[in-house]
Amino acid sequence: MQKITLFSGLFLLSACVAQAPYLPPLQLEPKNWSQEQSKDVETVDTNALTAWWMKFNDPVLDELVKRALKGSPDRLIAKAKIEEARGLRRSARSSLFPQISASGSTGREDTGSNAVPYPDSFYEAGFDASFEVDLFGRNRNNARASDLQLRASEAQYHDVSLTLVAEVVRSYIDFRAAQNQHRIAQKNLISQEKTLELIKDLHELGATPRLDVERAMNLVNTTRASLPEFERLSDNARLRLSVLSGDLPAILKPLLMGEAEIPGTEIAPVLMAPAEVLSVRPDVIAALANLEANTSLRKSATAELFPTFTLGGFYGIADNALVSSVQPWNIALGMAVSLLDFGRIEGRIDAAKAREVQAYHQYRKTILEAVTEVETALSDYANINQKRLSLKRAYENADKSLELSQTLYKEGEILFLDVLDAQRTVNNAESALISAKAQQAESLTRLYKSLGVY
Repeated sequence: MQKITLFSGLFLLSACVAQAPYLPPLQLEPKNWSQEQSKDVETVDTNALTAWWMKFNDPVLDELVKRALKGSPDRLIAKAKIEEARGLRRSARSSLFPQISASGSTGREDTGSNAVPYPDSFYEAGFDASFEVDLFGRNRNNARASDLQLRASEAQYHDVSLTLVAEVVRSYIDFRAAQNQHRIAQKNLISQEKTLELIKDLHELGATPRLDVERAMNLVNTTRASLPEFERLSDNARLRLSVLSGDLPAILKPLLMGEAEIPGTEIAPVLMAPAEVLSVRPDVIAALANLEANTSLRKSATAELFPTFTLGGFYGIADNALVSSVQPWNIALGMAVSLLDFGRIEGRIDAAKAREVQAYHQYRKTILEAVTEVETALSDYANINQKRLSLKRAYENADKSLELSQTLYKEGEILFLDVLDAQRTVNNAESALISAKAQQAESLTRLYKSLGVY
């Protein structure tokens, strides 16, 4: 009767301590993206976005991504973490199966009297087996937690790979943008130097004042001064690509020797439905796995309040002078329960509950950030695209204005200062257009990255 009362009190205490924390249901998944931002964007499934960077139609970029996915140190580190999680998973799941061990010994002993010694050889060998009967799910929940932690590690590996691809594409865009800026500046410099020589000749003939010569020289020097900066930006982007790919700079340099346009500026973006995005984004998958793992660990910690039952057995053989070829065996069922631990188990349960609540709010935060990232990428792309189209028209207008001003100057209708202003306007408009193209390509990259596919 006392035992029944003891266990009844124990189970009542367990019920009070084991109560799961209240976690309100999540209702954060939007049915659709913002229509204003995505009305001109095609919605596709996951398969249509696999290897999205190949849509940029740039063989050099394809090779860089291939190298990065193969040799990136960050990706190799993440892969090693998966192997670590698999090892921990195997260790945790071993508790679901019987544990068997073998032992043996041999030697000599004296079985006679002091007067008549009787040495004899002996040996013994046997197998021990034990198995915890997991009535309350402690081992099962630990094993499930290890499965979920492995899933989280795999999702983090996917996230590292996704981020790696996006960084390679962005760095390559930066490289081509700096390269194009340098090419345009070099082209403008050649044109400005020719103009300077013409103005010098006119000045020697007395057809133009010295001030025009100084103004032309100022424009030439300003353009020449911009060249080292574009070279610096180009070198920095090339070196970033070296780190991302896991190759030395000297190995990548031949691959990047040629010139090319900024990739991705003429590509129409595509999109996936919100539900599909949240189902494939690695950060969301990892956060959900972490939440479910902490739920299982909380249940496992709670199970420590209940008794543990262990089934054990032994079988062996032994031989000596007194007993020959004995085959002993036994089987037993044991029970253990903690009666007084000064709050150790309750404290571990409270800590497990708190970690579960943290994981819940982290999961909720991750979903919010994922939705916001996609919506922001859509908005950025739409606005930058409009900016690029406007700058393209501005450059075309400035180029026509420059041609007209040169004609009018030759006819004596305007001053050389007007020609220089028109030239500066063209240079600035062309440089701004290149920057807008790079921004558009980078915004497209951010959009594809936000979808969680590579």
